[in-house]
Amino acid sequence: MLKSYFLVALRTIRKNPGYAGVNIFGLTLGISAFLVILLVIRFELSFDKFHSDSEKVFRINNELRLSSGNYKYPTSTSALAPALSNQLPEVTDYTRMSGGGQQLVIEVDTELYKENNSFFVDTNFLEFFNFSLLQGQKEQVLSAPNTVVLTETAAVRYFGNTNVIGKTLKVKGQQDTNYEVTGLLENLPKNTHIAFDLLFSNQTFRSQNANFLNSWANDGFYNYIKLTDAKHANLVTAKMVELKAANIEEGRLHMFNPDLIALEDIHLKSNLRNEISVNGSMDFVYIFTAVGVFVLLIAGINYMNLATARSAKRAKEVGMRKVLGAYRKQLISQFLGESLVLASISALLSLIIVYLLIGPFSGFINKPLSSAMLFEPEVLGALALIVVVIGLGSGVYPALFLSAFKPVVVLKGKLAAGMGGSGIFRKALVVFQFVISIVMIIGTVIVYNQLSFLQNKPLGFQRENILMVSNTNQAITPRMEAFKNELEKNPSIEGVTATFSKPGGLRPIIFVKSESVSEEVDGLNLAGINIYLNYLDVMNIEVQDGRNFDPTIPTDSTEAIIINRRAEAELNLKGEAVGKFIDVQGFGGDWQRKQIIGVIDDINFEPLQRRTESCFYAYFFPNFQEIFIKVNPESQSEVVSYVRDKWTEFAPSQPFEYSFLEEDLAAHYDNEKALSQLVVFFAILAVGIACLGLFGLASYSTEQRIKEVGVRKVLGASIWQVLYLLSKDFAILIAIAFVIAAPVAFYLSGWWLQNFAFSITPSVLTFLLAGFVALFIALLTVSQKTYAAAKSNPVKALRSE
Repeated sequence: MLKSYFLVALRTIRKNPGYAGVNIFGLTLGISAFLVILLVIRFELSFDKFHSDSEKVFRINNELRLSSGNYKYPTSTSALAPALSNQLPEVTDYTRMSGGGQQLVIEVDTELYKENNSFFVDTNFLEFFNFSLLQGQKEQVLSAPNTVVLTETAAVRYFGNTNVIGKTLKVKGQQDTNYEVTGLLENLPKNTHIAFDLLFSNQTFRSQNANFLNSWANDGFYNYIKLTDAKHANLVTAKMVELKAANIEEGRLHMFNPDLIALEDIHLKSNLRNEISVNGSMDFVYIFTAVGVFVLLIAGINYMNLATARSAKRAKEVGMRKVLGAYRKQLISQFLGESLVLASISALLSLIIVYLLIGPFSGFINKPLSSAMLFEPEVLGALALIVVVIGLGSGVYPALFLSAFKPVVVLKGKLAAGMGGSGIFRKALVVFQFVISIVMIIGTVIVYNQLSFLQNKPLGFQRENILMVSNTNQAITPRMEAFKNELEKNPSIEGVTATFSKPGGLRPIIFVKSESVSEEVDGLNLAGINIYLNYLDVMNIEVQDGRNFDPTIPTDSTEAIIINRRAEAELNLKGEAVGKFIDVQGFGGDWQRKQIIGVIDDINFEPLQRRTESCFYAYFFPNFQEIFIKVNPESQSEVVSYVRDKWTEFAPSQPFEYSFLEEDLAAHYDNEKALSQLVVFFAILAVGIACLGLFGLASYSTEQRIKEVGVRKVLGASIWQVLYLLSKDFAILIAIAFVIAAPVAFYLSGWWLQNFAFSITPSVLTFLLAGFVALFIALLTVSQKTYAAAKSNPVKALRSE
């Protein structure tokens, strides 16, 4: 019987190749899109689940509670995890990482390399986590001071091959240190939030300072603990409160507020400052899941509509089969079987398409998807479920509706015009399709506009044509003025300055006191941005009140600061800050009196996902991580070459590394850019598939009304009048869809935009434009069928009457 259904399905395809092609093509597109999205979601949800007992592993975060707000970090003190392990039997193991984000200069055989991806870790790190060690013993490779483990990538970069055990590399700094390579790791899997190329032993710290790894005064360690059961997390949280009271000084209590996050949740539910790597977002998963389901729904609805539109054509076939003795259950089985065959063909074609295109697509979205993921049991199970649901769903109408008619009725051509005669169900499905399509069109425009806003919003400083040179190991700091003067001899260089904290980067939190602030306020703080005195001039930052730094005034480099408007408000000095004094706590704990000489606007030195911080600018210690060089835009390549030569002259033992500030800032919005590209891609796909469904409804409608069109033309109706008659129903459907879609899109866009401290306000014009686009596309889609019906010869339509 299955063979019979298959043969009948093939004959139907041969007899109606256009119908079958459109039907299969639309469903294939929908299933292909869903499969790709399914693979992306499965990858996003798989992070760190390959580790043993991953569901029992937690990271300790910390919250800094300050006057300007609370700031959460993924790091805490080095003493916390050992204390929990010693005092709670529920904590079975722990490991720690530190040094993330630190730039190292590594020397191998006189060659210099910049390394940004290294950590110091505990001896048991490779036993705690399941990273694959290719050479060496996990329990031994990090047990001694001055030892290092490399990944395959790092081994090839530094030594040219992976035969590295026993070799030595030198970390350069104020005091050069040699490290012996004791282990080789397989390159890390992509689905982990822990990213590194080198692991140095924490025993190096212990050999230098026996108490450092058990200090309650530091806060730069990533602490991971393993519990006997995940439900014991509350016990750990309560114990951390006890440890805080017993070990943290009163003046630092607001700096120590730890809590836990599950290892498996870090990638999608943690996006803190100082994360080891850029994490994903649960919002992305929700959005992508919705897009995948909606595209599949649109494709499935299309499939059902097209099947329905053609079913009336087979009414006489059904009548003849019943006359020849076919039972209703046989007809039902036949229609359902044919529908399943067509759905199976689409599923097979989808597998082939995704298999061939998954490589290029994974590069496009920058996620490591592979064709092997298609054949995982869960993916194949989902595909089989899609075939069954869509196949049976689209076969229900012809199977149940047509098979129920009496042969004499269908053979006389008196079959009713649809389910209930009015086709309300099919029209509702088309409305639903276009609700989704219009929502996606509006979402696409809003995501694109928000991304453009982020990239183009005036930030209050110059970001174009600023060359940033990394001041590795403070190589230039002692000769900053001489280096600056030498560079400015080049006519294409318009200014040179330096800063400790580049825009969008990390900056220290500095505690301050002021007579203008009540003594009851605890933990008043500002972001302290250490700059060379000409920084505001070079970066075109306007001083709105007071004056700028003046290198000719000696006290400006020791006592003067400039604050922003937000800091002015927090200090209760609005309109009268210039000339006032505040006390600033140095890194050694000492307090220094500073005078406010100027006030600037709240420039956006943070990414626009975050609000503007209260801050001050000053030259408060000789430490500059970045050198900023303002260049003529027409001479960028020549300037880079010139600066490289001067760097080699001033710092021959340090590698030259540069970037442009504008590109660096744009990188903060890579996730939004990727989301924008994906939303555009799938929105176009969804609208295209929806139009296939509309084409099916137009086909059905014109077939049902062909005699009406003939009568109207005989009575004198023009082609345009007929076109209007046949098209207005579709226009009404789109209008209904727009009325439903607009508030849905408004709610969803508001939900997404709330992730940004600075965002656009969606325009009414955006919504109206989306509605008109949908209407235009819909009418363009149905025009081919309606125009053909309007031009048809009425004699042919009325011949049987």
